[in-house]
Amino acid sequence: MRITFDQSFRNIESDTNRAAEQLAAAQRQVSSGHRINKPSDDPAGASFAVTGHAAIGALDAYTKTADSTTSRLTVADSMLSDIINKITAAQTAAASARGSAMTQSQRDAAAANLQGISDSLLDDFNAQFHGSYVFSGSKATTAPYTSTGGTVSSYQGDATAVSVDLGQGRTAQIAFDGQSIAQGSDPADIFTVLSNLATAARSGDSVATGQGLDALDHALDRATLAQTHVGNSFAALDDVRARLSTERLNVTAQLSSTEDVNMASAITNMSQAETGYRAALAAFGRIGSFSLMDYLK
Repeated sequence: MRITFDQSFRNIESDTNRAAEQLAAAQRQVSSGHRINKPSDDPAGASFAVTGHAAIGALDAYTKTADSTTSRLTVADSMLSDIINKITAAQTAAASARGSAMTQSQRDAAAANLQGISDSLLDDFNAQFHGSYVFSGSKATTAPYTSTGGTVSSYQGDATAVSVDLGQGRTAQIAFDGQSIAQGSDPADIFTVLSNLATAARSGDSVATGQGLDALDHALDRATLAQTHVGNSFAALDDVRARLSTERLNVTAQLSSTEDVNMASAITNMSQAETGYRAALAAFGRIGSFSLMDYLK
């Protein structure tokens, strides 16, 4: 079978183009470090890569949420520690005003101390994290308590506990019902209790002081229980972060085995592709030097 000059030219041209494409693909793998640079390189692998990168994005989002939640809970934990310390200080101040041996100036001093503790507790319950109130439930933009002329308002938040999703059915509470800590099931909140205690201290009313001390015991128990819940949330968040980190490492490893190229093999393939390309160019050059007499043979 006689092969015409035109057919030979087309064959060599096709071989040269194919060799150039193979060399370019090999060079892309070496320069990028990736086996898949476009979907057609490996459709199944490219599909898995899309899924894998989406999974990593979700894991990173959950990790960011966990970190933000930890920061928010740190504020809550700090405020609860301060609340516990101040309730304890109020117990000491109220107890010091009891007894007939106390002078009026000592009772007045204890009353002033109790009022100062109440004012300071107001700041703790109105703590914010990035502009949202920690102890207002779901009413993040509303201060749980306000003060007008030294009189503290009733609770302005709500009882809705706000939680965030951390993946795989795990959640963490980020906003708390301040009233459950300040009052709970008692007839009066901590601010009213302290105001009544200050009045009892000034007048030397031991009965009212005793009732106020009992109410402070209840408030201390509520604050301690709330802080215990926060501590449990910290422990849960540590577990969540460890799980997210492990999952991310696993997905990253799977993606690497799918996307990344074996560099030694890639360099060898590039060298072979370059050799093939040079050979194709040489063949193309030789056919270009054919004379009319060569064509007529």
